[in-house]
Amino acid sequence: MLENEHALKQKAARSTNSFSKQLSGKIDDFLILCVYEQDHKTHGLEGAGEERVSSGLPIFIENASANSFIIWDRVYRESAQVFNSLRVAARNRLIRQIATNLVNHLLMKYKKFSQPLSSILNDKKLKSSSILYIENILKRDTFLVNDEAWESFCRWCRMHLTEWVLEEMVQSLGSHRLETLDKKELNDLFYQSISKNLSEDHDFIIRFTSIVNTYTLEWIKKISRTLNLEDCTVYDIEALFNFKKDSFFHTYSTLPLENDSTLAAKDFLSVMNNAPYQSVREALYKKDFETNELSSWPVMPLMKGNMTGTLQIKPFKKDHYRFNAAHPIIKDSWEQAEGVSDLDADVFDALCAIFLSKAKHYKDVVEVKIDDLLSIRGLKSKLGGEGRRGGYELKQRRQVLKSLSAIQNLWIELDKAIIYEKGKPVETKLEGRAFLFVDQDRQDCRITEEMNEKKIRYTVDRVFAKYLCGSGRQVALLPVKALHYDPYRKTWEKRLARYLSWRWRIQARKGDFLQPNKVSTLLEAISIHMNERMPSRTRDRLEKALDTLQQDGLIQSWHYEKWDELIADQKGWGRVWAHSTIIVDPPEYIKEHYRPIKRKQSVLSMPKVQPVPYRTEESSEVSGSQIREMRERLNLSLHEAAEEIGISSSYLSSIERGIKHPSIKIQSRLIKWLDRFV
Repeated sequence: MLENEHALKQKAARSTNSFSKQLSGKIDDFLILCVYEQDHKTHGLEGAGEERVSSGLPIFIENASANSFIIWDRVYRESAQVFNSLRVAARNRLIRQIATNLVNHLLMKYKKFSQPLSSILNDKKLKSSSILYIENILKRDTFLVNDEAWESFCRWCRMHLTEWVLEEMVQSLGSHRLETLDKKELNDLFYQSISKNLSEDHDFIIRFTSIVNTYTLEWIKKISRTLNLEDCTVYDIEALFNFKKDSFFHTYSTLPLENDSTLAAKDFLSVMNNAPYQSVREALYKKDFETNELSSWPVMPLMKGNMTGTLQIKPFKKDHYRFNAAHPIIKDSWEQAEGVSDLDADVFDALCAIFLSKAKHYKDVVEVKIDDLLSIRGLKSKLGGEGRRGGYELKQRRQVLKSLSAIQNLWIELDKAIIYEKGKPVETKLEGRAFLFVDQDRQDCRITEEMNEKKIRYTVDRVFAKYLCGSGRQVALLPVKALHYDPYRKTWEKRLARYLSWRWRIQARKGDFLQPNKVSTLLEAISIHMNERMPSRTRDRLEKALDTLQQDGLIQSWHYEKWDELIADQKGWGRVWAHSTIIVDPPEYIKEHYRPIKRKQSVLSMPKVQPVPYRTEESSEVSGSQIREMRERLNLSLHEAAEEIGISSSYLSSIERGIKHPSIKIQSRLIKWLDRFV
């Protein structure tokens, strides 16, 4: 009998819930506005005990000093300026509460291991400063800068509130009466009911607070993953709360992709490393497109290893058409070919990284938003407030759409390609797009301005798909920093990072990362021509780029394998330098990551060539340490000291570190410079 009653109650509850969901479609959009009489206090966080804080306390509690009102969306829009400041204030209040929660959690977690952190926990002023600092990070570097995150939060809360109130209305008034109401009458009754609950029903307030807590705590977990808060060291946390310049928050990679918080490991992205992929990526910034007798479209030859073919720029769905050179579509394609750049290569890599992180099979279709592609490049969106709309600028969004349009029009034809079938290399021919952009029905669709605010669906086409299955699959680690480098001021660094990441993955098979790189090969890979009249400018810029990569942690070290600095004093030394070789040592993480790839058979790696030691036998010579000591005593930067001596800052840096031995001519300059201050 009891079981029958229970079953009847469950059936009635399901019926009520189903009916309330049907009615929810008739309820107009609304917002809940909370007006506080005084500053809201997050009880249970400030000064809370260790067990309570670490267990994940609610962000909100029911607050008697807050008055909650329902506002119809149409009313909000009619008086947007009036309500917007209140809405922004509410967002800032929630961000402050999240920051407070994070600070308390970190301090409680690490206080046993650090006396400075323990002292902050008991100092209200220091703790308040720490909360403010975290708050600014949340506003600047996390998904909370995006309006869409807040809109999703509002929709989620609104859905639960609507269903609760309608369920109560069904139980108190009956479904038959509610069915007879028109939309206006139903909304009026709904307004009365929810207003009464918000003002008088204590249990309803607690229930409402509970769902807000649930959503907000998920936000906190996502923020912790984004900022790597669970994996940082005690030093990192001390640096954070003491506001040191070397805090890890200044170096982490922001990748707030909605569905993937593990896209980057150790600040690296996974991208394809096959010959066609690398060739197409290089083509985007080399821009060596030309015409040929067989096609009026922009064509660029592709040659890398055993692979040969061409890359063309021609609009999708126009593959089988033949146009004369004067046709507008041909002209548009040439304009696109002349406009491709490192920005397009960045978007190209970003698309690949996101696809590899989300797709389980090469035939899968994945989704991405314009904001994701901007964020992965290290760009910061603007914070909304005071009547301003937050997010990325329209100009930035259009630039990404322009890049996507160019990538969509890439057509690859490989006359000779090596793929792997059942573990064996097979020579074949391939042709197709780089990426296919599709609609919900998996049909090709053109990249247009309307996609600015929509999710973009895409997959790989036939060429790249062949390299993502079986034993032929080859993926490399690309530093996220490569996408962050300014495409105009740090072109050399960006291109070198890409090239070296590709080369290291190839070398991983033999476990030999110290193969020398010919200078001319490096210059060709980054599409830079030697300055024949002043080769020192080319050399200085290349060395500066390598120094920057080392300082940023993208390489561990670099040095010339065989190079005599005396040659630089001779006429025509630039040609000799172009044939010299440089050894670039990858970061330890790269070597550890690729270690399992090394062939089982014993492969003798090249012995690491050590930098030429700096000679100090002759009393007439000065050492690099003497130069550095004097420069630091004078409080001069590398650039300032190099300018006084008359050499490049990168060359001076190498002298100070003992990597390079100055020529007799440079030695004379160094001695004269030192004598001025001795």
